[in-house]
Amino acid sequence: MAISFSLEGKRALVTGANTGIGQGIAIALGAAGAEVLCTSRQDSDETVKIIKEAGGQALSEVVDLSDPMNGKKFIEAHDKPIDILVNNAGIIRRDDAVDFSEQDWDDVMDMNVKAVFFTCQGFAKKVLERGGTGKIINIASMLSFQGGIRIPSYTASKAALPVSPS
Repeated sequence: MAISFSLEGKRALVTGANTGIGQGIAIALGAAGAEVLCTSRQDSDETVKIIKEAGGQALSEVVDLSDPMNGKKFIEAHDKPIDILVNNAGIIRRDDAVDFSEQDWDDVMDMNVKAVFFTCQGFAKKVLERGGTGKIINIASMLSFQGGIRIPSYTASKAALPVSPS
């Protein structure tokens, strides 16, 4: 893959980096030269292996965002600066809207909205403390525009994320 820009000397944190979109993002950031902190509820060893085999730098850390404060706590405890934050981790629960439970609603909103907000807050505080700059990328979903009778909390949570129009 040809990369048209360099992230050499930058550190990126990707949540949900063990599979899917998060894994792809982490690999692309590594290919562009960033050191990638791959986080997920389980290890991201496969993602780290792929990045390292391609000549990049990466670490796997277990961070369970079902506790919405864990991302913030992880960033606050981290000594090295993080330049890029990618909030990719998320969950979905399915049930008819008329039967959807409060617990399922809360679980999805806690991870997909509350954890994102407080992880961004922790990141922003660290960036401001060091007088630096940083980038935040929040992964939303086209379902936020379409809705979904069987995924009401997921639809609401992805619509709640701040995203850039560009």
